[in-house]
Amino acid sequence: MTTPRKKIHWLKTRWQFLRYLICRRFYDKTTAIAVTGSCGKTSTTHFLGKILSDRDSCRIGILFNCRKAIIKNLRRVNSSHRFVLQEVGVEGTGCMNERLPLLRPRIGIVTSVGQDHYCNFRTLEATAFEKGKLIEFLPESGVAVLNADDPHVLAMARRSKARVLTYGLWEEADVRGSDIRCAWPERLSLAVTYQGESVRIETGLFGSLLASSILAAVCGALAAGIDLKQCAASLHAVESFPRRMTIHATSQRAWYICDTAKAPYWTVAKVLEPMTDAAAPRKTVVFGSFSDTSGSSSSKYRSMAREALNVADRVFFVGNKAQHIRRLLTPETDGRLFMVESLQAAARLLAEDVVADELILIKSSNMEHAERLYFSQDRLLNCWKPTCRQSISCEHCPESGLRASS
Repeated sequence: MTTPRKKIHWLKTRWQFLRYLICRRFYDKTTAIAVTGSCGKTSTTHFLGKILSDRDSCRIGILFNCRKAIIKNLRRVNSSHRFVLQEVGVEGTGCMNERLPLLRPRIGIVTSVGQDHYCNFRTLEATAFEKGKLIEFLPESGVAVLNADDPHVLAMARRSKARVLTYGLWEEADVRGSDIRCAWPERLSLAVTYQGESVRIETGLFGSLLASSILAAVCGALAAGIDLKQCAASLHAVESFPRRMTIHATSQRAWYICDTAKAPYWTVAKVLEPMTDAAAPRKTVVFGSFSDTSGSSSSKYRSMAREALNVADRVFFVGNKAQHIRRLLTPETDGRLFMVESLQAAARLLAEDVVADELILIKSSNMEHAERLYFSQDRLLNCWKPTCRQSISCEHCPESGLRASS
């Protein structure tokens, strides 16, 4: 039996959808752009949104990427918007079938196919099939933007009736990145070449991990009719989206790199790479929990501990999963490898031992909000709950108390 509350919710949802249909009828002159992928879609949307907004009015749907969020974003489109840019996520088979007809994109960007969705899809091929529906949906007059460095993404080209534009470090990519420089404290810069023209893009980003998202954004902008020079100007000194390799400095001159939005196991090693060539008097890595892993979790945590010890002076594992590295706590790792029960305890340890200009990389899954390790260094933090389902950064959350103190 339908309760009054459920009926009201159904009517509200139905009315929102009808309003969306009215908006789409009147504002079809906008160019809709969809961004999907296992990793990098939020950063790509962030960078591309910066380029498009510098050129013309752009309605951006970022971070929140379900059907309801897409409808909410499209309802806010008006006649002044030249572009509608929307991040599109998938939680399981069939998600694209219900979301793409709402957005009706003319440009589709696929960033990567990875194991983020192991619980829902099990195989990379199943993930690629679902995400590739975006490329199949594009009209013949559209453009499919594909990552040439990811074989599962590049293979989607044969599913497209639209023009295909590729990006990556591969020499055959249409939009090619090269001469990447990013050794800390230097910020990420790279040369980008398209149809014989080349520009250098100087960002404010840490490491090379976000180079692929920069290239995806440039490729998407070119598909939308924006030239390379404008892309370079818009991305000059650009900073990353919150909780995605964001750079922070404390009053004691410690540098924190916060990558705390998600932590699928297959991406963790890539996050460690920039630490290898980083120049800092001390390098520290802090891990929370990993997500979407198959097989033995213990062996994966120990493997990551060994990798981190190869590039960092200190490695902390925080929370319930930290117990997996217990057997590695030997005299040889004493003073370098730490097992900490909570974020609050880890924050105290970091505050008690600070070296000027040290580099501290934090990698954890979304619900841990391990960015609190940085925010608590200089400000009073009210919230230390073990898990939280909020997608926003703690600095924007009223429960943290950070907004009042900023």
